Amino acid sequence: MKAAAPAIEVDRVSKRYSRSLRRGLWYGVKDIGKEIVGRGQYAETLRQSEFWALRDVSFSVGRGETVGLIGHNGAGKTTLLKLINGLIKPTTGRIQVSGSLRALIALDAGFNPILTGRENVKVASAVLSTREREARHRLDEIVAFSELGDFIDTPVRSYSSGMLARLGFSIAVHMQPDILLVDEVLAVGDLNFAIKCHRKIKEFRDNGGSIVLVSHNAYSIRSNCDRVVWIEHGVVQDVGPTAEVCDAYEAAVARQDASSTVDEYSDGAVTLTAVRHPDVIDSGAPFSVELELDVTRPLDRPIVALSFSTQTGQVVVGNVSATDGADLRLEMGRNRLTVTYDDLPLTRGTYSINVVVADGTINNQLLAAMKKSEFEVRVPRGDLGAGVLQLRPEWIASTTSMLAQ
Repeated sequence: MKAAAPAIEVDRVSKRYSRSLRRGLWYGVKDIGKEIVGRGQYAETLRQSEFWALRDVSFSVGRGETVGLIGHNGAGKTTLLKLINGLIKPTTGRIQVSGSLRALIALDAGFNPILTGRENVKVASAVLSTREREARHRLDEIVAFSELGDFIDTPVRSYSSGMLARLGFSIAVHMQPDILLVDEVLAVGDLNFAIKCHRKIKEFRDNGGSIVLVSHNAYSIRSNCDRVVWIEHGVVQDVGPTAEVCDAYEAAVARQDASSTVDEYSDGAVTLTAVRHPDVIDSGAPFSVELELDVTRPLDRPIVALSFSTQTGQVVVGNVSATDGADLRLEMGRNRLTVTYDDLPLTRGTYSINVVVADGTINNQLLAAMKKSEFEVRVPRGDLGAGVLQLRPEWIASTTSMLAQ
């Protein structure tokens, strides 16, 4: 039996632009002329003032699959969505789309600013050749979902960005496309509407719809996407399972941030010479950290703080010796301090170890070493990708008979 074709297939796609508007217009005219006479664009080379916005990008989106696009601003994510949507043409390569497609790339794209929200919905229905009875029913659903109230009958030019997002998203998901392209629209609007959007996206996926999602919200990508494409400077860095690619991307961002910041401070009284621990543990396994401290003067009331943080800097575990009731004393010379956790139920990922040593009060810091070392946590039983703790609670189910009530 022949396998179903992907909903979207991007095959070695490249796109070049000119930094000069005048040259860009001239190059466009020349390229059109060359194509008319069958000479091609000489698309593999760059001309003066040109650059590659995308270079040799390949991936596919299966039917019923959600694929996320991640990368820094300017990486080429929105350009790729526009290529898939057919708004612009690739310089080289091929894009095959199987099925109807709806895009949310710009919040006001496709809206006539002088028409009301209701009139814009009717126009969208007419463009898609929706039957009148079906269009009326769908209009009611769109208006109810958008929660715009009386504003649905005012011109959209008076809408805020959040209102445009509500209307645009409502139209897109209720027109029942096979494929949905979403670019950061879930980041606009209040929390309640964002939750509704996530629920609608899940419903769309469950009904077999395919989605390409661009977002800088890590939770949105991790909770919605089956696979992720990581793009930097127009080049694909990685394509694969969501958790793995997101972990690699966040680690790369953390390393880049770390190279431009000072991560360690010491006044000379205490120096952190070594941090020893297992490099990889399973979630929920015991974990020990041994700190090696060189001390130049005795400390009778030292306070040692140990914390673990994600690659994006979120502290997920923090312990302070004084709060934990540890009575410590650091002598002149080399000191070893071991901190042991009976279990460490973190979700999968790479975590940084941070150490602070203070004298008397936590504000009197002698040493602060951020991101001094790293360790990896694996989740052998599977990871849903939500939260920072992989807890193992006890589940008890009980049933009360209806006859007993």
